[in-house]
Amino acid sequence: MSSPPEEPEPVIRHRPLPSVDIALLPSDVRAARVQRWAVAGAALALIALGLGVVFGPRLMQRQGHGSEASASVQWPNEVAAVPAPSPVIAPARPAVAADAAVATAAPAPAAAADNDNSWPTTAPAAQGAAPKPTVVVAAANPTPSPPGAIDFGTGRAHAEHKFGAAHSFKDALHQAGASADEANQLIAALSKLVDFRHCRPEHVLVLERGPGGELNSFEYRTGPTEIFRAKVGAGGKLHAERVEVPVERKRVEKGTHIAGSLGASLQSLGLGPALAGAVIEAFDAKLSFKRDARTGDSVKLIVDEEYVNGVFLRYGTVHAIEYTSERAGKLQAFWFEKTHGDGEFYDPNGRAMHGGWLRTPLRYDHISSPYNLKRKHPILKRVMPHLGIDYSAGTGTPVWAAADGVVTFAGTRGANGNLVSVTHGNGYESHYAHLWRIAPGIRAGVHVKQRRVIGYVGTTGRSTGPHLHFALRRNDHFLDPATQLNGPGMPLPAAAMPRFKALVQHLRADLDHISLAAAPKPGAATTTDGPEDTADEEEIDL
Repeated sequence: MSSPPEEPEPVIRHRPLPSVDIALLPSDVRAARVQRWAVAGAALALIALGLGVVFGPRLMQRQGHGSEASASVQWPNEVAAVPAPSPVIAPARPAVAADAAVATAAPAPAAAADNDNSWPTTAPAAQGAAPKPTVVVAAANPTPSPPGAIDFGTGRAHAEHKFGAAHSFKDALHQAGASADEANQLIAALSKLVDFRHCRPEHVLVLERGPGGELNSFEYRTGPTEIFRAKVGAGGKLHAERVEVPVERKRVEKGTHIAGSLGASLQSLGLGPALAGAVIEAFDAKLSFKRDARTGDSVKLIVDEEYVNGVFLRYGTVHAIEYTSERAGKLQAFWFEKTHGDGEFYDPNGRAMHGGWLRTPLRYDHISSPYNLKRKHPILKRVMPHLGIDYSAGTGTPVWAAADGVVTFAGTRGANGNLVSVTHGNGYESHYAHLWRIAPGIRAGVHVKQRRVIGYVGTTGRSTGPHLHFALRRNDHFLDPATQLNGPGMPLPAAAMPRFKALVQHLRADLDHISLAAAPKPGAATTTDGPEDTADEEEIDL
């Protein structure tokens, strides 16, 4: 219970001399007396206003019933045997914000049960004046609520906090307002679903409490579609689950001529530049976009856009791509899944666009630094070989195994940051550095299939921006992945061909109906992979 604020002392001006004070003048005495009366009158008016807020609805209800003898009749819902709690002085209602501390409104007594708003309303204080006290009827020793926003209709408190710079998940829970016992219970309930080693500052913790301050539910949000919830069940025990967030998919069919760069041309259609990576992924075995792409080439795409609660989330399946090139002619690629989750791009005849290797083990925005034995380092200004390819992409972009193999290393290694190394047949090794995090289940000794997700793009280690450093080595010598990888792809099995042909017939008709804008002047070179030699790192030793 908060103690009543002391009444401010009246400001009385003295007329000091060097060593003594002279007596007050009559005008000063009168001014001080008037000021004390004004303060006392304001306090009485405020108390009367508070009582009116608490008991006013009762009086109005009573008058509405036309009870002339109401002075001798007990009000409805009033319990005479229970003494009403004594009123206490509390600060006026504070502004409510999502991350600000909010005072708890105590449960209203039975005599005020018809008042939906437990906070008394007061006129705003004059600018520069101290806030005036107001009377709030409160129960003894009320339970404080954690920081957050209060729903005044239900009394439930909803608080959201970011993980931020917390040292551990338990530390983040404490900062969000959870007690030590609540934190231990939440960690125990979530431990089978959440890997607490991968917590990020932008992750959100949400606690919801009941009117008495008890914990009702908790949510840990790592992304728009990755939410873990713990709710109090029978016996007060917490039960955790992963929330299934519905994702809406919308198929988009668009096409354009290339002008400037592939990514910029797609952006002019309202499509993200990341789709340039899908185009390159599909055709890099047939066409060198860095050498052969030209202004005036055209591209068409059929792709799914994914939304959560009406907000764009990401691009989903790229169903079909058509690239018409001055040098290579018309190229088409169709995404087909032999079994659920086992899909890749195929040409119209049912042969895989890629052979035993993926030349690009992710969908990237642009190449920020290619393989170059004579590269002049842009920072150190001296020749330093770059023994791999840097693919610039957004943090969290999935990284695939370039071919079947066995993981030989998965962890942190110096300037590489989070690194995964995979050994393949014929003496080949592939390396994936600077990962944001390594995918679950990826550890030394694990066999991986081509296109299995082994990690996610990040900027760990000696890095100045999110990208993947992809390196290929054979018999202890580094090779250029762009020239070494890819061969003829495998054809689909005969049993899958009828379903594939029916899909291709439908998608080809859709591609034919996509219109293109007027073509720019052909023949000029264009860029598709972005600027080169903008090194995101110094050379690293794998």
